[in-house]
Amino acid sequence: MKKLAFVFLLAVCVLPAQAEAANARLFHDTFDVRYRSPGGAVATGGSVRLRLRVIGARPKSVTLRVDRGDPAADTQLRSFLPLHRAGNFWSVTLGAPAKPAILTYAFRVRVGSRTLWYGDDFGAADDDVHQGGTGVQSALAAQGFQLTVYGARFTTPSWLQGAVVYSIFPDRFRNGDLASDYCRAGSTSGCPSFYASIQAQIHQTWNERMEDPHSTGVFNRDFFGGDLEGIQEKLGYLKALGVDAIWMTPIFKARSNHRYDTEDYHHVDAGLGGDPAFASLATAAKAQGIRLLLDGVFNHASSDSLYFDRYHRYASVGACESPDSPWRSWFRFTTNTTPCGSDDYVGWASLDTLPVFEHGSAAVRDFFYRGSDSVVRHWSERGADGWRLDAADQLNHAWWRDFRSAVKSYAPDSAVVGEIWPDASEYLLGNELDSVMNYRFRRAVDGFVRATDWSDPTGRIPTRTPTQLDRSLQAVREDYPPQASAAAFNLLDSHDTNRALFVFTEPGDDGLTQARDRLRLAALLQFTYVGAPMIYYGDEAAINAPGIGVADPFNRAPYPWADASGDPSTYGPADTSMIAFYTKLSRIRHELLALRTGTFDKVLASDATGIYAFTRAGGGAKPVVVALNKSGSPRDVVLRIGRFYPDGTVLEDRITGTTSTVGGGTVRVSLAARSGAILAAR
Repeated sequence: MKKLAFVFLLAVCVLPAQAEAANARLFHDTFDVRYRSPGGAVATGGSVRLRLRVIGARPKSVTLRVDRGDPAADTQLRSFLPLHRAGNFWSVTLGAPAKPAILTYAFRVRVGSRTLWYGDDFGAADDDVHQGGTGVQSALAAQGFQLTVYGARFTTPSWLQGAVVYSIFPDRFRNGDLASDYCRAGSTSGCPSFYASIQAQIHQTWNERMEDPHSTGVFNRDFFGGDLEGIQEKLGYLKALGVDAIWMTPIFKARSNHRYDTEDYHHVDAGLGGDPAFASLATAAKAQGIRLLLDGVFNHASSDSLYFDRYHRYASVGACESPDSPWRSWFRFTTNTTPCGSDDYVGWASLDTLPVFEHGSAAVRDFFYRGSDSVVRHWSERGADGWRLDAADQLNHAWWRDFRSAVKSYAPDSAVVGEIWPDASEYLLGNELDSVMNYRFRRAVDGFVRATDWSDPTGRIPTRTPTQLDRSLQAVREDYPPQASAAAFNLLDSHDTNRALFVFTEPGDDGLTQARDRLRLAALLQFTYVGAPMIYYGDEAAINAPGIGVADPFNRAPYPWADASGDPSTYGPADTSMIAFYTKLSRIRHELLALRTGTFDKVLASDATGIYAFTRAGGGAKPVVVALNKSGSPRDVVLRIGRFYPDGTVLEDRITGTTSTVGGGTVRVSLAARSGAILAAR
């Protein structure tokens, strides 16, 4: 009888506790300063207040699990901190470490005999819709919310923050000097062959179809003759377009039309005009107030290069030819066989044309960025204002930390921007890169302007509702230090993706009418958002170069200049109304300081109507209200902006010139289908 009474008493105690645990509701939101303050990334030495709301239960304890990761050392330390209760909220102040790190945190709640967790609920590395913000409650140990801790002294070049960047694939932009063309009669650059037997070919006409390598089986051998003289010739056009900086894909001596297989890093390719052409361009660009960024391909070289010399073209002894070569230790060989064959060394992406450098080598580091005539120093002294760094995540953190330290010592205002497609937080801690090509932005914005999902060999872009767009963009801003976000290349497409106009074309469209609308809408968001809008050459002219299942090389069509030979309608003609629209966006961006330096605040995200609106404000700048309509129907929208503008303020849409007046803390704006407005006080 006593035993039965004990069991009954135990049940009386346990069952309510189990029921209480089952009814427990946990909540945390990284985007809400009531739960995480300050929001976003934090500087070393700072602190963050974290709060968890618990209702329906009386926890015995609430604990914060913190994992601290050092990307360079590839180590992780775990610690636990108790939270303190104040009503339904439990809080703790987390001190940021003294060194840059990636922290993740989750909440552990003990109720009775049960343990509950609350953590992030993103499903994959590219799931920005679910990363950060609210999470998920679980009985299992949760994945942590990310908290980026960057160096308190981290700065990025002020000239790049908010700049308009124009991306040029040099062979396809403009031919300014026929005499430098490969394989053209009477030219000075000859007609070289590459990789033993691939013969370079020249397009005799500018406005004509590219070679389709999927039919011929030969990639990257056809040249149009675009050169640095052509870029210099069009600096006036670019200045009028509002361009602040030009990023050129590789210009050094190389073995293909894309020139990502470098032959000699210290000389400009003869087909682009050689070293004198760069000197002239640098001088002319500086006179126009336009910065120049070069493409640093430091992960790999060409197997047909001076340094490797697999095909025995050079008087010097290349790494492939002999173990006694001065460059032998620069590459990753898997055998001692010389001359080497395709199976004797490591090639990038398993391509034997692109042998990978040994990045731990002191000689390699000296050659690229530490030596008195290193590649970076050499070109920085000759007019390069910065670098876009190819395949940056293929090089380790130790390389980039050493790279930044060295380069900033002799070129402190030089931009260091990496090509990284997924979350790049671990490279943006203040001791490696300044910023990155913002492919996360591309995925969010391209998905927003589309009505259906998109997929190609570069990945899937799910359609985004206004709410999903907002969450995606906020996830990126939360991960990246603000100075890195301000310098990020916000792109819609690039030489590695399908053209934006092609991506924005959907089933049921009336020709390219709707696609052009979507391009304008995406560009409007691009030019009003935080960071540096990046125009891929020809997008401002609505270049029409659809891919055929793949992007390369159809995304690299020649710019359809009307005064060049051939038929401009091959990939054009250039849409003058689109050029005018881009020009207007650039002018507005330069006129309204808030669009370059202001904070970002969501005003409205309505999935039912397809409306997304936000403000850029702060720092004494005139607030700017941006409203976007992704739907296929006109919308009248009421925006609550009383905290930015008092009643009676007249706002002008800088796109159309129409005006509206603030009343009752709101403003009404009419938006056409697939369009937007940029509102600011007169």
